[in-house]
Amino acid sequence: MDKESLEYILLSLLFYLTGSIPTSYIFLKWKTGKKITEEGSRNAGALNFYELSGSKLSGLIVLLIDFLKGFLPAFFFFRVAGFSLQYMFVPLAMLVIGHNFSVWLKFRGGRGLATAAGLSMAVSPVLLVGWCLLFLVSFGIYRKVHFGNIVATILLPVVIMLLRSFISEIDKLASLNFDIYFTFVASVCLIILLKHVNPFIDVLQALRKQSSK
Repeated sequence: MDKESLEYILLSLLFYLTGSIPTSYIFLKWKTGKKITEEGSRNAGALNFYELSGSKLSGLIVLLIDFLKGFLPAFFFFRVAGFSLQYMFVPLAMLVIGHNFSVWLKFRGGRGLATAAGLSMAVSPVLLVGWCLLFLVSFGIYRKVHFGNIVATILLPVVIMLLRSFISEIDKLASLNFDIYFTFVASVCLIILLKHVNPFIDVLQALRKQSSK
């Protein structure tokens, strides 16, 4: 293995470990003595932490830290150091994978939305704005957070592909290499959706019950 390949593997591992810091688990354990992976939805994310702790301030702190787990590494390596998206593709994805499948929680974790939002803000704010708009529309249709999360995450790559020319005009990153840009977005969305399987089933069951009334 050459030096460059080893450095890339180590960088990807560093990003994975950064993403895998179990913020909500640590805070809830410290605050209440409970293990977040055994309480509520058992999801190690800011929403479950807030529901279990009942503290808006603590919930916002956890959300902010999870956001910064994505933002700070992405901003430094992508914006400051100037690495290309093609080079940073895997390390950036590892931030979300680390959050969702933390080695410290036996490969359990959150759903990756806050961490993905952080890296999106650093790499391409257009992606974050687009996701938020899709979330607001879908949440307005059926006022369930998970429904909004799922629909926005599914639709984001679709909308980007359909509006390819427009996206390339407003986002310089997309104009440089749209194929890499789209593949990156689709990959991160897929990682997020993998942790929304159970909420997706719950949403479908709720919709079916509602339609049968």
